[in-house]
Amino acid sequence: MANPYRLLGAYAHPDDEQGVSGLMHKYANAGVDVTLVCATRGEAGEIAPGVDATPANLGHVRENELMCAAEKLGITNVYFMNYRDSGMMDTPENADPRCLWRANVLEVAEQLVRIIRRHKPHVILTFDPNGGYGHPDHIKIHQAATMAYFMAGDARIFPEQLKDDLVAWAPFKLYWGAFPRSRFARYAEMAEKLGLGINVPMREFLKRAMPDEIITTRIDVAEFVDLKMHALSCHASQMNPNSIFAKIPPEIRREGLGTETLMRVESRVAPTQEIETDLFAGIE
Repeated sequence: MANPYRLLGAYAHPDDEQGVSGLMHKYANAGVDVTLVCATRGEAGEIAPGVDATPANLGHVRENELMCAAEKLGITNVYFMNYRDSGMMDTPENADPRCLWRANVLEVAEQLVRIIRRHKPHVILTFDPNGGYGHPDHIKIHQAATMAYFMAGDARIFPEQLKDDLVAWAPFKLYWGAFPRSRFARYAEMAEKLGLGINVPMREFLKRAMPDEIITTRIDVAEFVDLKMHALSCHASQMNPNSIFAKIPPEIRREGLGTETLMRVESRVAPTQEIETDLFAGIE
């Protein structure tokens, strides 16, 4: 019997899916229809040494890298929204009129609503309001995906979509990513012991990571850690061997990868567990 559940993740860049790659694979492996929406192609990111990529072709390279990872994870449907990467906050890339940060959030939400109405996910995943570590594109896709969760089920909103054989669809649950503060404190402790400098993303994670007590959902993906690492390796243009994350001792990194954590921020079904271990719990 086919698995009736459907899952959609809305993120900003190739490799953003890695925060939920284990659960995406876990559910895809169980027959869940998994959709991934990526708003940009990561054109403004740094290029790891030894990778055959240039600023001119980086978007194309990273699109292919995401498709590689998605295939390994079993993601059924992948969409790119064709905005340009905005770069880190307060950088010149923020001013590019093509970038996601400058896009009208209602326009971005309209595109997500269309995809939601097409695939009818029961569960939607996206970033928290801080975008994990304050990246402007993460914040914008969080805003648009949260709006789309509430809009998609109302036929009065974007009614022209309903003429395209789509129907209004109200997802059952909305989750935001929740990076546990304890995990990043441990990474920072290891970095200090190893004499590594704390880079900007790590500093921002330390400031913005969520208190452990507000995490509502912990998905056990320990059996898929090797597959997660294999999928991550697809993103070669972002795998800087000198980064702080690359130098975290493997046993500590594997321990952190074995559980994926989220906040259930909206639900149309009553909670069935104090700490959820299944995104579809309570959905008939």
